[in-house]
Amino acid sequence: MKLPAFIKVGIREIYRIVKGHSTRLILFYIPLVVFPLLAMIYQKGALREIPVAIWDQDHSDISRMIAEYVNASPTMKVTDYISSQDAPQLYFQNHKERAIFHIPKGLKRDILKGKSAKVQIFTNSSNIVFGNILLREAYTVIGTINAGILLKKFKAAGMTPKQAMIMAMPIRVHTKSLFNPNYNYLYYLVPGLLTVLLQMIIFFIATRAFNSEINNGSFGELVKTANGSPLNMLIGKSLACLLMGIYITGLIVLIFWIFGIPFQQKELQLLLLFSYFILTNIFLGFMLSTTITDEILSLDVAFLYNSPAFVFSGFTFPIFAMITLSSTIAQFIPYTHFLHAFFKLYQLGTPFSYILPDLYKLTLFLLVGFLTSYVALRIRLRSKLSPKNTTLQHVQ
Repeated sequence: MKLPAFIKVGIREIYRIVKGHSTRLILFYIPLVVFPLLAMIYQKGALREIPVAIWDQDHSDISRMIAEYVNASPTMKVTDYISSQDAPQLYFQNHKERAIFHIPKGLKRDILKGKSAKVQIFTNSSNIVFGNILLREAYTVIGTINAGILLKKFKAAGMTPKQAMIMAMPIRVHTKSLFNPNYNYLYYLVPGLLTVLLQMIIFFIATRAFNSEINNGSFGELVKTANGSPLNMLIGKSLACLLMGIYITGLIVLIFWIFGIPFQQKELQLLLLFSYFILTNIFLGFMLSTTITDEILSLDVAFLYNSPAFVFSGFTFPIFAMITLSSTIAQFIPYTHFLHAFFKLYQLGTPFSYILPDLYKLTLFLLVGFLTSYVALRIRLRSKLSPKNTTLQHVQ
């Protein structure tokens, strides 16, 4: 049975990818080593027992209770007690503690007199992750202590426990965090990091698909295998790269399974989304490979285009809060639209129809890459088969 030309091109391309040292390094060694390492970095998930210090100037039973509540929090651990002469700004320079709870002198006296008392919290917010978590936990701890003090006061005034509770907390806030309730960094960061690496790997492999053939003199063999058809070349090579992309997607799924990263039961929809995203990057890479003959230059352009994808995607900072220039640039990176659709399926479990607007945007990238690559190949084939080039080949 005679195989179609595009299948022959695809088989040939798989052999070239596996045989090439640089592509083999990118495709096999990096995912097998880097993917597990990234997951292991965030394996603990949520931050626990962040070291904090207590600066107690009151030395009362209430100040000791505050210290006990802070230490009882799963997020914080009291690892140091400091004196009044320790300046907080200087303290953080040579200590591991990330926050200081300052309990001023006279705290208990002011509370008993019915005056407003204040506990000051200094946080080392040079790392915004620590700063945000500690502030949130501090508000929770102090709020709990406030409610306890008021309850005790109202009960002493003769109120029933129910009446005292209503007076102490007239409005209750019940929050329920959905989809990632424990604020687990493993569930949030790792999927984003792995998918952006998927984009970069596939993009770089596709960027060398045609210009490497031209530079090493095998382009004529490719033309012969494809029966001189640019369409056969594009379809065959894209199928080979798609198989490589699905293989990397399988490794991502394996990482999810090994490290227990949960996802909504949308396996088929996720596979379709990943396949479409991979094809989009393949044809964008082909566009560079067919229009830029210099391999190094094409890879530099690919790196320049892909490197800001993670930052501009809205993953680390919301797009709506970016300046107009940055938010506009984000729209010209396919990863932005893929990530939006991916989190809808992966975490929210939305119906497939909800990601169609994102797929339409990816389609524009795919069409630009495909059409540009097709036209560039047609021009190259026409110049290769022109009478002038034929005459030169005969003379040689």
